[in-house]
Amino acid sequence: MPKVTIKKDNISVDVPAGTPLMKICDDKGASVLFACRAGSCLSCLVTIASGMENLSKKTDVEEVTLSSFGCQPNQRLACQVVVNGDVVIE
Repeated sequence: MPKVTIKKDNISVDVPAGTPLMKICDDKGASVLFACRAGSCLSCLVTIASGMENLSKKTDVEEVTLSSFGCQPNQRLACQVVVNGDVVIE
């Protein structure tokens, strides 16, 4: 079972593979903000410390949003991410 760690909130939880990161954040009370929940507003931008390879492929919407705002390669939109393995979020 993948382990998701959200460092700034001191959250570390085991989840089934295929769990949306947004659900994990909502269920565990993480401080990640969600506004549009559709991948276009950047409110849920997170920085991945490790485990980027264990996240779902970027959706077309996420790719456009991240590139439009000049985001870093280690940043993802939590509302668009599915967890498939261990990941650490700053």
